[in-house]
Amino acid sequence: MRLMNKGSIWLICLIMAAVATMLFLVLETTPLFIAAYTFAIIGIAALGLGTTYLMNSGKSYPWFAAFPMAVWSYLTIQVLFSAVFVFIENTDKWSFPIRWFVLIHVVLFAFTAIVLIVLNQGKEVIERRGALVAEKVFSLKMLVADLDAASERLPSMKDEIKAAADALRYSDPMSCHALAKYDDAIGNSVTSIGVAVAKGDEQNVSLLCAELLRQIKDRNNRVKLMK
Repeated sequence: MRLMNKGSIWLICLIMAAVATMLFLVLETTPLFIAAYTFAIIGIAALGLGTTYLMNSGKSYPWFAAFPMAVWSYLTIQVLFSAVFVFIENTDKWSFPIRWFVLIHVVLFAFTAIVLIVLNQGKEVIERRGALVAEKVFSLKMLVADLDAASERLPSMKDEIKAAADALRYSDPMSCHALAKYDDAIGNSVTSIGVAVAKGDEQNVSLLCAELLRQIKDRNNRVKLMK
């Protein structure tokens, strides 16, 4: 999608619409043909509008490729379906019942609409999840920064504090309500380490670092069980 701009997308749609319109010059104008033409224009417009909307979003997640592909699939199927029966009508003078013809097109359109709705819902779920992960990653970085600062203030305990900071730095950023109490406990431990460092209480710092390592390991194990 990034290889094309919006002007190119609409040019392609206009060419497709022009080709469909020119068929009025060579085919007999029947209710079946008019219905087929109407649904073709709807599909072309949906392709243009949908693709333009996605390009304006400035994102490139997988569903932004799946969205226009779903519309392309709908457009291809309905054009081929229409072409078969319009061709038969113009050669053998046999016409597929118009009510069934329209019904099949409506079903195809409804099915495509459902697929697009499901894709959109999936997009929203992933975006919400991404926002939670981003927030958690930021919180982890801030805690790591606090530990790094604490290690500089108490050089004699630098190795132990750094070990805890590294464990936190490389812990899984997955976040959910079930992990909230474990996240809070880790945050409280980091705060306690900062207080102990400020007092120069090396023994307490050592105990708190060991406790923090245990908490991080416990949280990581629970995250693995949730995946």
